[in-house]
Amino acid sequence: MSKKGFLLGLIVGGAALATAVKRLDDDKKAELKAKAQQGIADFKDRAIDYAFYANDAAEDFKAEAGQQFEDAKQKVADFADQYQAAKQETGATYGSSLDQATDSLRSELAKVEDDDPDEQSAAPTSAEEAQPTDEKPSSEK
Repeated sequence: MSKKGFLLGLIVGGAALATAVKRLDDDKKAELKAKAQQGIADFKDRAIDYAFYANDAAEDFKAEAGQQFEDAKQKVADFADQYQAAKQETGATYGSSLDQATDSLRSELAKVEDDDPDEQSAAPTSAEEAQPTDEKPSSEK
């Protein structure tokens, strides 16, 4: 229903506008035409201004993004230089320090196992020994 009402209003409004324009004298028609052309020119000027504003904003964004990228790239390069300097200073690599830590942990575990043999003998050492049996204690028989 609202589409029909809109179309009806558009047709009636267009007919009224056409009738009003036909009844105007030539001076009024020229003035109305000049106002319409001025309004279109103003709209075009504003559209061009907004296009320039958008272009300026995009250029500013690109410049800022480029600067941020260069800063990040410099930080990565500085970190890589520091890592290389530390690597040359110690002469070790990540893999060798990991191997050293693993060997140290193994030796500590071996010491703990050697220091505490009584606790290991009291505890069951296999899964079979840890399972309960079906036998009843001798006092309950």
